[in-house]
Amino acid sequence: MNEILTSIKRTPYQSLASFLILFFTLFLSLFFFTITSFFNGVLSYVETKPQVTVYFDTKTKESDIITIQKTLTDSGKVSSVEYTSQQQALKIYKDLNRDNPLLLEMVSADILPASLGIFAKRPEYLSQIAEYLKKQPNVDDVEFQKQIVDKLLSITTLMRRGSLIIFATLLFISFVVLMTTAAFKIALKKDEIELMQLLGASKGYIRKPFIQEGLLFGTTSATIAFLLFYSVFFYFKPFLHTYLQGVSRLPFYGFGGLNIFVWPPSWSFIMLSYFVIFFFGTLIGFFGIYFATKKYIK
Repeated sequence: MNEILTSIKRTPYQSLASFLILFFTLFLSLFFFTITSFFNGVLSYVETKPQVTVYFDTKTKESDIITIQKTLTDSGKVSSVEYTSQQQALKIYKDLNRDNPLLLEMVSADILPASLGIFAKRPEYLSQIAEYLKKQPNVDDVEFQKQIVDKLLSITTLMRRGSLIIFATLLFISFVVLMTTAAFKIALKKDEIELMQLLGASKGYIRKPFIQEGLLFGTTSATIAFLLFYSVFFYFKPFLHTYLQGVSRLPFYGFGGLNIFVWPPSWSFIMLSYFVIFFFGTLIGFFGIYFATKKYIK
């Protein structure tokens, strides 16, 4: 550790540049990791609602509706189909209008339509399900919130692609800065390295302090980026909570069963975020210096 600290003191500006580029790379990576996970969680939340609701003509036989329900279930594209009979529809109507007796007197089960609430396994199936239902006989109306789902899909896809492009760009810049810094430090220790080689020191032994320094930069910048990000997040959490009232917990890519939730962030998700950012910080710090030493230490 003393050798690493001495190396940092000998080249403070180069070391600071390496630390800062790693810090910003990991901080932004954590930001895009979280925001992408959040939009995916919102998409999963929308999927828990009946994305397609089909209303049948009041004269439609229940057996015909059950047949359509079975066809949808057997298609493999739906996670569940909820059937609401005319009697159930009347009960729902009465519950909604129990404070208005006049409206209750004018309505009977015969004039209310039976319906199916369809939950798709994937958002991509929604259009196909809606088109299938529109072609069925006795269908009175099909409600399909296509624009909302399409926008969520577009935003989620855009965030994923944008995050990958930004991360790849920052990763490239990090490697360039780390390699440049390592090359500068190797040049300063040129005489020392040549002497060690004459004494029979292996390349691995000579590279070791440089790689340790890279690992220190990677792990330290990852930890500080994590702490700063979640300090800012928890500071603004009450503000975010006012806009997300009524939204249930958003799972992290379907891992809600493991208690990993993006919103409100569970401790398991926070620890997963730290593990991911720490892992990437370690990899960037290690390989950035490793390739530099491999190139410049012959």
